[in-house]
Amino acid sequence: MELVKRYKGIGVALEHRYYGESFPVPDMKLENMKFLSHTQALADLAHFVTQFKKPFQNQANHRIKVFCAGGSYAGALAAWARFKYPHVFDGALSSSGVVNAVLDFYEFDEQVRTSVLKSGKECERNIVTLLGKVKDLWMKDPTLVKKKYRVVFMEWDDFMFYFADIFVITVQYGHRTQLCDFLKTIMNDKNVHEKLSEFGMRNRVVPTSYAFKFIRDTKLDYYNNYRQWTYQFCSSLAYFNTPGREVPLRFKEMNLTYWRRYCEKSFFAPVFPDTVHTNTLYGDVDIVNQASRIIFTNGIEDPWQWAGIRR
Repeated sequence: MELVKRYKGIGVALEHRYYGESFPVPDMKLENMKFLSHTQALADLAHFVTQFKKPFQNQANHRIKVFCAGGSYAGALAAWARFKYPHVFDGALSSSGVVNAVLDFYEFDEQVRTSVLKSGKECERNIVTLLGKVKDLWMKDPTLVKKKYRVVFMEWDDFMFYFADIFVITVQYGHRTQLCDFLKTIMNDKNVHEKLSEFGMRNRVVPTSYAFKFIRDTKLDYYNNYRQWTYQFCSSLAYFNTPGREVPLRFKEMNLTYWRRYCEKSFFAPVFPDTVHTNTLYGDVDIVNQASRIIFTNGIEDPWQWAGIRR
């Protein structure tokens, strides 16, 4: 918005279809999810901009220029909008834009590990230790784990995703030091699991976002996006966070077989992405050679940078 003010422009935030109140369907049954896609979202964006600027264009004595900006998935949409509709968008700012739909995205975890090691080897060791502790406890007494993490509605497959994100999401959002310092204080605490659960909640790692029970709910929900985002990464975008090759900071079982199972359990159907098709639509990382006037930026510790443009 600072750039908008500096150049005396108009800033508009558009709500993505199927999020907030922008539902073109009566419910989110699987047959109605087919209209949720990045291609439809881009078409929505182009149509909106074309209609929105008409009254301003009629008053102007020059062509009104439009720039699209976004971060992460929205960053990819911004870049794709410039690539797909260059006659509508004059440029784009793509912050951490994940323009490459990576199927086996192990680089995500490897970046998390690289970042964690800046706080010392102990932090990495603590994460690996906690992964082992919670798995051993689940295998012995899953009911106890569910109680400690307040996730009675979860099974092992959705719990794995949630638990790993307690660590990686914290690093992703720039709180690596906070995470590593916190882990030092709880490793020998008898309430280590309860405290880890509370830490995750404070850092926006909420179990309901990962749980099959809530992802399977087909009622329209204006406040949550569990089902919508799961459908998007399961149907077309992927970005499946698989274990790092050297020292995994998530459960080793979370390979592509796991993710295929996670998607099928979420929708009771064989939903799985064709990333070759997705990348063919927009050129994946080759977009830098196929489109002009796109600015790509990344954070040095952001694990999503490895699905974007880094040069």
